[in-house]
Amino acid sequence: MKIKIQIFVLGALLLSGCGRKEEKKEAIRPVFYQEAGKDINQNVRSFSGVTRAATEAKLSFKVGGLIKQVTVDMGDTVKRGTLLARLDTTDYRISYNKAEASLKSAKAQLAAARSAFLRVENLYVNNNVSLSDYEKAKTQFESAESMVKTARSQLDAARNQLEYTFLRAPFDGVISSVMAKENEMTGSGHPVVVLAAVNSLEVKTAVPENLISQIKRGQEVTVQFGAFPEKVFQGIITEVSPGIPNASAYPVIVRLAEPSVRLFPGMTGTVEISLHEEKQSGYGIVIASDAVGHDQTGDFVYVATKINEEEIYVAEKRKVRLGELQAGGYEVLDGLRSREIVITAGLSFLYDGRKVKLLGEEK
Repeated sequence: MKIKIQIFVLGALLLSGCGRKEEKKEAIRPVFYQEAGKDINQNVRSFSGVTRAATEAKLSFKVGGLIKQVTVDMGDTVKRGTLLARLDTTDYRISYNKAEASLKSAKAQLAAARSAFLRVENLYVNNNVSLSDYEKAKTQFESAESMVKTARSQLDAARNQLEYTFLRAPFDGVISSVMAKENEMTGSGHPVVVLAAVNSLEVKTAVPENLISQIKRGQEVTVQFGAFPEKVFQGIITEVSPGIPNASAYPVIVRLAEPSVRLFPGMTGTVEISLHEEKQSGYGIVIASDAVGHDQTGDFVYVATKINEEEIYVAEKRKVRLGELQAGGYEVLDGLRSREIVITAGLSFLYDGRKVKLLGEEK
């Protein structure tokens, strides 16, 4: 009986030990990865650039005259409608007053002509005046109406001329340059101040002729400034110049994706651009050769899919159809979408549904 009890206890202990082994959770495997469509061997080059306002305007008066006042200095921040400068309004105000008086006179003449016409019209209906007298009164009335319209147009023009002696900001921005001073004479269209929009900046850089063919409009880049070394700004190439005569570099314009109150026109920075070979696969996705596995069903990769746990992904086995083997890896013709996360190492330790943690991009 004692021996049976010992055997039973020993069996229970063994079963308990097996149960604990079965309950032990599998460790989450750290893996390297690559973003599908991103060439891990791409050549990143740096170019110096200078910020400038994407919207910049040289502001001038629409009329000429003596500059009476300049209300801003270089570097001032202004709102739309802010008065920037004004001309001496003496002559323009005289013209306005004269036009206003002419309109009043024309209105008085119109009132008199209307009264005379109505009186003659009443007499003509009763056959007390001739047709010629009626037509004469009517002509004088119509002429008076025309004079009022002309005088009103002249007053509107004089009002506009007077308003043009005030130069106002057409949009919010920063005064980047003041090109005139008080008591100077200026002409119509002559620049007085330069206004730059601060909520929309771009960076101008230059790319050598041997690299310009590898840069495309719409390409994403990063920009860093020496004044803010901890911050990386995202940008997109909006313009690629066809070239400047007698120059070996081509201007490239990068529009910054996010506005910043810390950035101003004229700051220097470094633009990092990924250069790509002109010949690219038709499908446009190349992945590292180590990311591709092979079994009896064909070629496959493991795609990491995010789950609800923090920084934890699940490996998903995905069949792919491969194209040519290129310098950067295999060309994927089918089975992957751009920007999907592909695991690039340790495929033999993976299976469909295993939890993984991303370590970093394959270098």
